[in-house]
Amino acid sequence: MRRIAGVLRHPRSTMAALVAAPSWFPTWVFILALWLVPAGWFLSTATGRLALVDERVRQVEAFGGRVDDARYDALLQRPPWDAYFLSGGRLVLLPPITVLVAAALMALARLDGAPLPIAGGLAVSVHASVPLAVQQLIATPISYLTESLASPTNLAAALRLENGTLGSRLFGAIDLFGLWWVWLLAVGLSAATGRPAIGYLVRLVFIYAGIAAALAAAITLAGGS
Repeated sequence: MRRIAGVLRHPRSTMAALVAAPSWFPTWVFILALWLVPAGWFLSTATGRLALVDERVRQVEAFGGRVDDARYDALLQRPPWDAYFLSGGRLVLLPPITVLVAAALMALARLDGAPLPIAGGLAVSVHASVPLAVQQLIATPISYLTESLASPTNLAAALRLENGTLGSRLFGAIDLFGLWWVWLLAVGLSAATGRPAIGYLVRLVFIYAGIAAALAAAITLAGGS
């Protein structure tokens, strides 16, 4: 709990301490529990299962597909559980993605001549995920009330952009808590290499925004709604 609070209140000193003495497993277990326990409750409700079906329909239609009545009824009988993890920024919290991000951090640090051990990479990647878990705690009750798995903290929602536009697709893939996560990754890299965090932040935001732009372009080209 001390490290989790430190990431939220004193990110620079906390990340520096984590790089110097890596620790990640207890925090990782806590983060996953903090996310999955309320998620399990939500998905066990009729509202959650209906939100799963509607999210799958939204995903299909986003890329120009169509869900007819027969397929919709089939989805109601067998809710597509994977739709939950593919929406609202939850994919980034999955363990394989956390490990992949840790590997990317190690590669970036090595490019700057400061090898980051696997334990250090995992420590930064795991602790940078704390805001993502906080985001899910906020999103779960909102998802229950709105019966939707769409992230309530994405930039398109914050800017009140009209649905279906290129701007809404682009900014809908960028989350405020996701930007916080990127910032913490940059701070962790800075602690590992001694280089300014702003340089890493620019690179990581460019990658994050690039992925969002590619997704928005793919939806637009597919003629999705």
